[in-house]
Amino acid sequence: MVEVMRVPTIEELREKLKVMGVPNNPALRDANLETKIDALANFGRAYLPTFEVITFVATLLAKVREVYCAKQFGGEEFRTYFHAAAGVMRGGKLRPLPACLSAISATGFTLTGPSLMGRTAMLKRVVELLGKPFRVEGDHPAPRVMWVVPILYLGYPTCGTLEGLLRDMRDRILAEVGRHDMNVNALAELEGINGENVAIALCTLMNVGVFVLDGGGFSDVNGKTERIFRFLLKLREFAGIPVVISGTSAFMYSSSYMGNLNSNLFNGPSLQMNPFRPPLPPRDGVENSKAKNGVWQQMNAWLWRQGLHPHSSQMPDELPSWTYQAAYGRPGWLVQGFEALHLALITKPELLNTGALTEKRVLAIFDMKLQLHNSARRAVARTVPPSAKGRASFIKNLDHLSTHDFDEPQVHEWLDEAMLRRAWNR
Repeated sequence: MVEVMRVPTIEELREKLKVMGVPNNPALRDANLETKIDALANFGRAYLPTFEVITFVATLLAKVREVYCAKQFGGEEFRTYFHAAAGVMRGGKLRPLPACLSAISATGFTLTGPSLMGRTAMLKRVVELLGKPFRVEGDHPAPRVMWVVPILYLGYPTCGTLEGLLRDMRDRILAEVGRHDMNVNALAELEGINGENVAIALCTLMNVGVFVLDGGGFSDVNGKTERIFRFLLKLREFAGIPVVISGTSAFMYSSSYMGNLNSNLFNGPSLQMNPFRPPLPPRDGVENSKAKNGVWQQMNAWLWRQGLHPHSSQMPDELPSWTYQAAYGRPGWLVQGFEALHLALITKPELLNTGALTEKRVLAIFDMKLQLHNSARRAVARTVPPSAKGRASFIKNLDHLSTHDFDEPQVHEWLDEAMLRRAWNR
């Protein structure tokens, strides 16, 4: 609990959120080919947080600490509220939040942007940062032993229903705190008629620090979405814990068709993870410091340094511009492309010779790696409004589009039609 309540510095958060693509072992540069290939096995996990991401995480962690600090068992009102949650598990009604928790505001967090911008990678790092559930021993008047679940992370239910979400919640909790000899019907109340209230009471009894629902996409929005949103609002209202909703821009935009809850649900800290801007071109052939220190350039340099080629091998100055042509400012595509690039550099070391690594060669490597994403890449690369001829492909790739893309009249018209059909299928 001490670590959960500690306030980390921004630099600490930066290091804890960062994920290296290869083991931090200098000897790997001199290893044989087989060992180098093995070292690249998890390169796809590489993640470098931006300052905006670090700030968002710091704000979220501060809210978690605020909620935990407010839970004072010395106060009769909170003590009564906490113990009443056990009655809810047996079919009782939820009690209103005690004053110590109801005074806390801005507990709704929103994380959005196109696919492959690193939302899930960031949230999984937060899961690791906050740590696994643990038990604490309390002093009277607190319970003798309590569970503390710093973060409850759930993916958006594949069925798109509240029932699916509660079922996933049960599975997650049992996986985290259950024993091998636990009754197969444990927490079956979550799937019963009183499942919503049971879920909220369980978050109270297990001292959940933050509830995360991640991975919402355009295809997940349906006539049942409003029930999920109502539950999340109810969770905030009766458990008082921070709730993080993470989904693509298409998910956030299209969910507004399924009810009027967005303004209440998405009213707290928000982070728009939009594609990074292209590298600035050099002026008069000389690269200025602003261009060199851009986010895209920094990511390219960081990923290049993780290659298993000799230290003396310099990254071509134009590499960030070349990779942008293939990845379009998406770090997910950039990491995948660099994985293929590093594999090429260790299997074909002649590419490290002066002038051998050209724009054409780099784009060929990236294009081969990202060929399964060609439809999405064409959608984000377009420079003119979509036409009726390409409607099916455009709709299929909505999750890859930025928020501003949904301001186009043609997109409005297509979404109106698509979402109205879904709304009727409640």
